[in-house]
Amino acid sequence: MIFPEWTTANLALYAALTLLSVGMGAGEALGSTLMKYSKFRPQKGWHPRAGMFTLYFLPIVATVIAALPYLPSASLVQVIVLTTLITHFGKRCLEVLFLHKYSGPIDPFTTLAIASFYTLVAGFLSYLNRWPLPAPDGLFWLGLFLFIFGETANFVHHKILADLRGASSEYILPRGGWFDYVVCPHYLFEIVAWLGILLLSRHLFALIALLGMAGYLLARSRRTLTWYRQKFPNFPSNRKAILPFLF
Repeated sequence: MIFPEWTTANLALYAALTLLSVGMGAGEALGSTLMKYSKFRPQKGWHPRAGMFTLYFLPIVATVIAALPYLPSASLVQVIVLTTLITHFGKRCLEVLFLHKYSGPIDPFTTLAIASFYTLVAGFLSYLNRWPLPAPDGLFWLGLFLFIFGETANFVHHKILADLRGASSEYILPRGGWFDYVVCPHYLFEIVAWLGILLLSRHLFALIALLGMAGYLLARSRRTLTWYRQKFPNFPSNRKAILPFLF
């Protein structure tokens, strides 16, 4: 793990970043900062395609800007870390534009909140990439595998959802793939992809970001499971939220 120099400023910065990451999951779990989109959408708000594209596109801008100083002489490690960040958010932008089906608006505050968090994560990880691992090691290549696997499986399950809904704007019981075991397999595989980014970057902030993403997605998956059980009386009782047979 690559740690920052523990100056007073860095201690304050990383303490604030940790609180922010923990707060993402805690706020969602407690309902105090419930993000209003998808199944928890508001009655009025921004067009979902525009809102979702915004919150995934801004991190790409931040990633590229933060990388400009080292791009001309980037090492293999730097190039791969940078590519994974751009690939993750670029993939989501393409899914927003060409794959996802929407049922209603997204709350403006939700859009700005998630966009700010993602932009902070992507931009700061890209900035820290100025001080990369000296060379790829075994964990680095494992991280690249986990990233590719996580992103691929995430896309596959997004595609399953889109195909099930077809032209309808109504939610249906998800089935196929890991949807037969959990309601949010796409969340699980997103966490796997971020675990891959952690192993590629190895900066402490990558761990903080992973914990924040995982906490939020775990809490969101539990709320999603409760929503499905309330909406569909015949919802399978043995289906879990995000981890098959466990959670």
